[in-house]
Amino acid sequence: MTTAKNKQAKPAAKAPKQQRSIPWLGIAFGVIAVALVGAIVFSSSDPLGSEFGTVEVSGDSLAPYTGNGVDAAIGSLAPEIVGADFDGNPVEVLHDGRAKAVIFLAHWCPHCQVEVPRVQAWLDSGGGVEGVDLVSVATSMNSAQPNFPPSEWLDREGWTVPVIADDKDFAALRAYGSGGFPYYVFLDKNGDVVRRSSGELDIQTLQAFMQEAANA
Repeated sequence: MTTAKNKQAKPAAKAPKQQRSIPWLGIAFGVIAVALVGAIVFSSSDPLGSEFGTVEVSGDSLAPYTGNGVDAAIGSLAPEIVGADFDGNPVEVLHDGRAKAVIFLAHWCPHCQVEVPRVQAWLDSGGGVEGVDLVSVATSMNSAQPNFPPSEWLDREGWTVPVIADDKDFAALRAYGSGGFPYYVFLDKNGDVVRRSSGELDIQTLQAFMQEAANA
């Protein structure tokens, strides 16, 4: 997966695209309640040992994700994110002509702990969608919550997807609409939102959503 140097640009607003209908192939365990996520994530004020990163967000934030009805963010230009992984290596989400699948993960989320090894096993077996970069954001870090620290968790799972460490204000998560974990945002090659999804995805559905982004 490749990234490029960040260049802030604010294109003219586009008319929202019609969301394409893809048959749901199944989402394991259902959608995580956004209200519950907000209670856990945004109420924490303990920054100690939380492996926060530094991120720069360029562009307008997406509408909050509710999971109900038509997603207001479909067709919107997603903000660009410039950050780094836990070792300080640069990782970015840019409008670089490649489609993206951005997955937001929280170390304390049991559904993320199921999703990460499942996606990694798929990638290890040669999975992926041509033309689509998979990027992850480790967010909502909190040393008082289970399965801390996130860097060790992802290392244990052999996670090979580039990781952006979100900052103490969860700027990347907020900029993308703060969905329940695991939270996916699928972007086309222009950086426009094609689809958002909250909760576990089976691999067949994940692949279909990534293909949708590639074809948009």
